[in-house]
Amino acid sequence: MAAELDPLLNRLAAFAPHFGRLQGDIDAMVSRGRAQDFKGVMQNARLVLEALMRSLVTEELKQTPGKAMLDELITKFRQQANQGVVPTTILAHMGTVQAWGNLSSHDHAGSLQDAKVEVGLDEVVASLNSIVAVLGWFATKRGIVLDPAMRTPPVPTTQPGTSLPPVNQTAPQQLGVAPAPARGSSPLPIILGAVALVALLGIGFVATRGSSTPTPKDPKTPTVDVTPFSGLDALYASWKEPVPPASCRRVEDAPRLAAIATDITALGVVDPNPESSYLLARATFERERVRSPALDKALACPNFAAAENLAGRAALGAQDFDQARKFFLAAIAASPSFLNARYNLALMYIQSRDYESAKDKLDNLIAETPEFGEAYLLRAALVQLKGDAESAKKDACMAAKLGVEKAKAECAKLSGSP
Repeated sequence: MAAELDPLLNRLAAFAPHFGRLQGDIDAMVSRGRAQDFKGVMQNARLVLEALMRSLVTEELKQTPGKAMLDELITKFRQQANQGVVPTTILAHMGTVQAWGNLSSHDHAGSLQDAKVEVGLDEVVASLNSIVAVLGWFATKRGIVLDPAMRTPPVPTTQPGTSLPPVNQTAPQQLGVAPAPARGSSPLPIILGAVALVALLGIGFVATRGSSTPTPKDPKTPTVDVTPFSGLDALYASWKEPVPPASCRRVEDAPRLAAIATDITALGVVDPNPESSYLLARATFERERVRSPALDKALACPNFAAAENLAGRAALGAQDFDQARKFFLAAIAASPSFLNARYNLALMYIQSRDYESAKDKLDNLIAETPEFGEAYLLRAALVQLKGDAESAKKDACMAAKLGVEKAKAECAKLSGSP
């Protein structure tokens, strides 16, 4: 058994007796991990997280979770009205568990002759690091007394002897990123305004799927033994982006980059490498909606899916549809399960008025990932453009059911509700 996996499994085994009805699933994660059933580990981790979220919704928000799925449950705690109930760092870990759980639950291949997505040791270690962090935080919140051997010292956010500028704590409005709508606010209408809605979804889509401004670690939050890239990987998970290929990263830079990932000034003085250049380009685009020259260095690293997607977004904003298509296809080729890139490709076809191609891409995306609510909302806008009000209502209501806030008013409107 790999050295990095055993400590995580031991930690889970010690957690299990403290989590009531979840003990069976936690014990199953341990036994599956020792048997190297990595897909099974991730699926059980997702089940554990969903149960924890349902408990939080019931006890912290005083709401009935009903049949809400994991994406909707997590989204509740990202809403402005509920900010602070779950620390941002723990939400990022939850996103990691959710993403790997989704990946392991689907085939992701096309033809029966195509190779399926393999889930290996690196992926399961990333998932277990995050579920251990979530369980540790939950245990502390509930006053559960843990064995001292389960506690670990804080993970340093800087390299020894390195002086870092402070993490950018500027408010989202000052950064030029639109704040999340308050609960009960009215989203833009789909009817006749579908093109405007499509444009809004495309511009803000990646930025709105998870916070892009990390906050300091909660001193009460338990920490776990992690790899040097764990902080960065949690950020990518919160952004719904695949991590860069190993060849695009430098281990010695990882802790510092995690601390300054959205700080344009601090990133600008880092010794450039593909990952730091991507983070600088991303932060620049989210703040100023311009393509940074730093993106070229990131794109020079092969199979850097997130960088290709960012280049596509910049090209789409400039209405350069040929370039946008090229970049989105490159992102999908590098990471076939990268939902944002596939969504953005469909969006590009809509904006270029190739509605048939857009419909084909969205149909495939929804068929393969039926829990991806934003894809239903985009398809609702598309079919409304084509005059199919009944299909638009069905898709908008499905998006609302999956927890997409901006879809709820559209569902009510298309259903004829007041």
